[in-house]
Amino acid sequence: MTIGERIKVLRKEKNLSMEDFGSVIGMGKSAVSRIENGVNGTTDQTIRSICREFGVNECWLRTGDGEMFEQTRETVLDKLCAEYDLGAEHRAIVEGFLDLTPQDRDVVLKYFHNVFSRSTSHAAQSAAVPDSEAQRIAESDEYKSLVEKNEPAEGEPFTTVG
Repeated sequence: MTIGERIKVLRKEKNLSMEDFGSVIGMGKSAVSRIENGVNGTTDQTIRSICREFGVNECWLRTGDGEMFEQTRETVLDKLCAEYDLGAEHRAIVEGFLDLTPQDRDVVLKYFHNVFSRSTSHAAQSAAVPDSEAQRIAESDEYKSLVEKNEPAEGEPFTTVG
C-alpha cells in the first residue's frame, strides 16, 4: 500500500470528505485527491501535519508498519470511554486516578477493597478482602488521611469532582 492509499484509509477511518480532511491540514480537495491517487507525493511537512492533527503514527503513515494511531493517554482513554460507555464524570475519575502518585493509588485501592468487601460480604458472604484486612485498611493512617482530605466540611453536602 502506498502512502497515498494509507492517507485515504486514514481519511475514511475518520469519516471525512477530501475537502474536510484537507482543510484540517491546510490543503484543498484536489491536492488531497492527487496524493491519494498517487499523482503527487507528500512532503515531510504534510506528513507531520497529518500525524499531529489526527494522532497518526508517523511510521505507519510512511511505511505501513505498526498501528495507525499513536497510543497516547488521550487516545487510550477515548477508546476506553467509548467501549464502556463512560461519560465525562467517569472519565474524570479515571484520569484523576491516573494522576495520583503510586502511593495514593494504593490508598484508593485499599479503600475500594474495604467498601466492596463489606458490601459483598453482607450480600453473598464473599471475601474479596478478609475482614481482618478490611479492618486494618480502615484503621490505616493512609486511609484516614485520604478520607480526611476528601471529607466535606461539617454541614457541607458531598459533591463529586468534575
